[in-house]
Amino acid sequence: MDFLFEAGKLREELVANRRCLHQNPELGFELPETVALVKRRLSEYGCKNIQDCAGGVVSTIGQGKRTVLLRADMDALPMREESGLLFASGNGCAHSCGHDLHTAMLLGAARLLCSMENDLKGCVKLLFQPAEETASGAAAMLEAGALDFPRVNVAVGMHVALLARSGLVAFGAGCRSFSFDRFRITVTGKGGHGAAPHKAVDSILVASHIYLAMQELVSRECCPEQAAVCTVGSIHAGDSANSIPQSAVMEGTLRAYEPEIRRLMVRRLPEICGGVASAFRAEARVEFLGGIPAVYNHERLTARMGAYAVELLGEGNAVETPERINASEDFANISERVPAVYFTIGAGGKEEGYLYGTHTPQARFDENILPTGAALYAYCAKRWLEDQEEEDARADTV
Repeated sequence: MDFLFEAGKLREELVANRRCLHQNPELGFELPETVALVKRRLSEYGCKNIQDCAGGVVSTIGQGKRTVLLRADMDALPMREESGLLFASGNGCAHSCGHDLHTAMLLGAARLLCSMENDLKGCVKLLFQPAEETASGAAAMLEAGALDFPRVNVAVGMHVALLARSGLVAFGAGCRSFSFDRFRITVTGKGGHGAAPHKAVDSILVASHIYLAMQELVSRECCPEQAAVCTVGSIHAGDSANSIPQSAVMEGTLRAYEPEIRRLMVRRLPEICGGVASAFRAEARVEFLGGIPAVYNHERLTARMGAYAVELLGEGNAVETPERINASEDFANISERVPAVYFTIGAGGKEEGYLYGTHTPQARFDENILPTGAALYAYCAKRWLEDQEEEDARADTV
């Protein structure tokens, strides 16, 4: 089968699915319309064992000794869309990260794979995931057994990349995204009158010193060759201009590529906060509200899947690169459990007229990449199952 040609024939359908999803974005685990569309399409294509799973959907195509997982995320972001598209969302949420494209591409792959089910040398498991934006959907699906029955051997994920040439597929081994640890710091001092600061312990002052000290965690404790980010995105304290509040609350995130840097920051943040607070006669309590590791591309699997991408798309259209994603992605929970590879696929560069990045209200994506993504999903799954069957056969004869 010519995967790109066959996927190209599905372009109109892929675009229609994507636009339906785009006009009706949903958040987190509450994706009733999205899930209904996915299940309806999978049933139409002939997929088997279509099941609800922790707010998402899993299904299988084919059967055999080995199973490859293909994953797409489905949730949107809580922001108003300002793209100006005729099919833009109007419900106050937006698919500004491209998950609607991911879902449409995996649906396209499902149709391609169902059409050749009898030729598959194993099983393909499709995983449509909720709540990626809250970094909780993958973990919930894994807890519900998404990697079991049949047991998954390897996994493939994909993400569109704005400000990158349309259709350019990139891959590379090792850590490919930041880890993510969300924290809350509660500073407790002593409230008082704004005219008598000496009788109070100013929680805002203490929080300010903690904020500045936290920046040294990256600049003075992390190796300059190992990227790390410490960001406070929310500070709340007080409700009166002439009063000193008893408490102040800061929330933010820690991010790193290397596990040892992640462990260092998670360990040192409470120590820094406690030490600074103590110096000002206050207390600081640090809570970690959830986290995910970095996405890790398995070396041997990445080499193999990368070769499949080059076979399918040609030299120059699928490239190995050391560049990593300056964001976090809960596909990491899957890559922590089974060998995995995570591709990025360009969805429009500035020279092509795409001027805004993901997570912006003005984000637009090139729909011409939908057949490419669908073909890549399907081709990688089919080729891996073929090669793995040959390897298993050789091993049985040894």
